[in-house]
Amino acid sequence: MERGTFTSSRTARNRRMVVACTLVALTTAACGLRNDGVGAGAGAAADGSYAPENAALYAPAGATLIEQNPGPPVTGPLTGQRLQLPYGKALPVPDGPIGDSNRTYTFCFSQALVNQPWPTAEKESLMLEAARHPNVEIRYFNTNDASEQVQHLRTCASQKVDGILVWPQSVGPLTPAIKDLCDKDMLVIGMERTVDTDCYTGWVFLDYKQAATGMAEAIAERIGGKGVVVETQGTPGSSPQILRHEGFVATMKEKYPDVQLVETSPTNFDKTSAYQAALNFLQSAQGQQIDAWYTQYGDIALGVLAAMQQTGRTDIPLFTIGDDKLTTAQIRQGAITAAVPATPLHADVALRMAILSIENKPFPKDVLLQQPALITEDNVAAYEQTNWGPAV
Repeated sequence: MERGTFTSSRTARNRRMVVACTLVALTTAACGLRNDGVGAGAGAAADGSYAPENAALYAPAGATLIEQNPGPPVTGPLTGQRLQLPYGKALPVPDGPIGDSNRTYTFCFSQALVNQPWPTAEKESLMLEAARHPNVEIRYFNTNDASEQVQHLRTCASQKVDGILVWPQSVGPLTPAIKDLCDKDMLVIGMERTVDTDCYTGWVFLDYKQAATGMAEAIAERIGGKGVVVETQGTPGSSPQILRHEGFVATMKEKYPDVQLVETSPTNFDKTSAYQAALNFLQSAQGQQIDAWYTQYGDIALGVLAAMQQTGRTDIPLFTIGDDKLTTAQIRQGAITAAVPATPLHADVALRMAILSIENKPFPKDVLLQQPALITEDNVAAYEQTNWGPAV
């Protein structure tokens, strides 16, 4: 099937070929969408300066952009934190039972990473949407191990659930696992992390092409287009690690040839690993000349910041990706220079896509969440409405 080809058949296989909102009597305002040709291509620099090496991992060119339209303030069921889902009014589904009100619909939610702020917030956004529908049941699976996640997906398929929602750990092992689910005619909705197939029912993409490009430009502007920039990456082989690195490096090489890029050892997107990687680097000969530091995630930035504080190197401008409460607090205090927003509060969108598929209603197969502007000390207050994660 080619991307952008849709139908509304009731079979499980053809549910994957959903009808676009623009083809039926749903306005873009009701869908919370903007159909103006903005897709993965819009994530590039203004002049379209690079073609991504891992193009299959980005949102496709025909993806439908969803602008931020927050829902009402709510309390996170796991953290007790105040949350406002930034895309809470997109692809609306009414409160109450879904589909046949006399039956229960069961979905599996398979997540990578355990006991970290991102998957916790992502799960909360799903729980908040599921709570609106009394005949929806979610079975939760969570692991740090890609092979175990593959087994979780097999278990879900064997249980004949109505659909599977997935946040995949890494590209290599999870791509064939997703393909296997498609071959079994399963309804599959993915989110944020991506795999190398488009056989799924639907996917919620973050605009990492724009994020990485914008980050490179912000850092280059801060250091005057020349100097040494250190990068600390997340989990090798995961799509965020690949995409947040690829666009950053490509933009620097294309536009700022006088910037020298160096790397620390990678992390697992967690603070402890980042602290140790940064400390080792700062204490090395290579770490004596640093003009700016780029980390791929807020928790990584916090670990790097701790190492900077320990070694007396807090004068290094520190940039990251994420809009959680700890990151925005450090931006407000001036400890982190700037951050490209990225939110895990998107699983509610994924569940609504699954519900629309169950009900044979139209929705875009590929959804691209609008990339907000860079967070700095000047505008950080505006982001405290929809930030997430623990406050301390």
